[in-house]
Amino acid sequence: MEEVAAGAWAGLVGTVLGYPLDVVKSRMQTGKGVAGSGAKANFARTLVSIARAEGVTGMYRGLGPPVCMMMVMNSMNFGAFYHARVKLAGPDPVGWGTERPWIDWRVVCAAASVGPLCALVSTPFELVKLQVQLDAANHSRGGAAGARLATDQNGSSGYVRKYSGSAHAARQLLKTHGPRVFFLGHGVNTARECVFNAVFFSTFEHTANGFETDAGLSPAMATAAAGGVAGAAGWLANLPLDCVKSRIQGQCLGDGTGGWDAGRGARVGFVEAARTVGARGGIAGFFAGAAPSLARSFVVSGSRFTAFTGAMGAFRTVRERAGVGRD
Repeated sequence: MEEVAAGAWAGLVGTVLGYPLDVVKSRMQTGKGVAGSGAKANFARTLVSIARAEGVTGMYRGLGPPVCMMMVMNSMNFGAFYHARVKLAGPDPVGWGTERPWIDWRVVCAAASVGPLCALVSTPFELVKLQVQLDAANHSRGGAAGARLATDQNGSSGYVRKYSGSAHAARQLLKTHGPRVFFLGHGVNTARECVFNAVFFSTFEHTANGFETDAGLSPAMATAAAGGVAGAAGWLANLPLDCVKSRIQGQCLGDGTGGWDAGRGARVGFVEAARTVGARGGIAGFFAGAAPSLARSFVVSGSRFTAFTGAMGAFRTVRERAGVGRD
């Protein structure tokens, strides 16, 4: 239970710190970096465009779902991974700076096994998050049904906003498209979670000891460094599938009459999304949003593992003072 509670705390800390970069990543991956504009999206242009058009609050639109998702998912992730790791590979350290300086594929398998469980939680939350993040871009200056025209302080029209927030988006999606809409893109998201977790947890496990023993970092700095490297490696491996997932879940779903319909299937599926990504930028298109993704993942994952190990240390201190051992 300690891993579960520490994982929830890690999810909260990491998500709040890295969310603005996640918004930039989503806009870049879907080619909607500038609401109502056909300008090619890059990191700087997308960041400036969001700040100008939607203000600071635009950088945190849709924060609710990922905070809830990551608290739930990290509590499951960390608990399930460390349980599977002990069962498959034992508790002894592996990798750089240990007596077992090779890749232990049992650790990799334990990490990958977390993916399907994660996807059950992340798919609906990711869908709502992307629909809110891309709300302005999907409905910009188009006067979509049920949308609101946002205005700046001078009263001039800017972009159209259909959803007032995450809860409103979830209610509208359920009302318009039914419950199946929340698992749009579930297949590709499951594959994405397996790849990410396999690289993420195994990279941390294989580097954390080396940063402390061989690189000479303090335990806290070694944890942060290994977590940052693990996050960056995980996202780099995961980015092509994430780009395709974002295209599928970020499509404009319409009002249920001429747009997406859960009974008939999405207008944009895996093959079409992959072709669109490839046609827009070739191989590089599958790595759109790499700059914000890697920057975000280093910050988020470093802080996440630091929060997790800090919480575990706090639990250990409480147990020692109380004279209680772990179950």
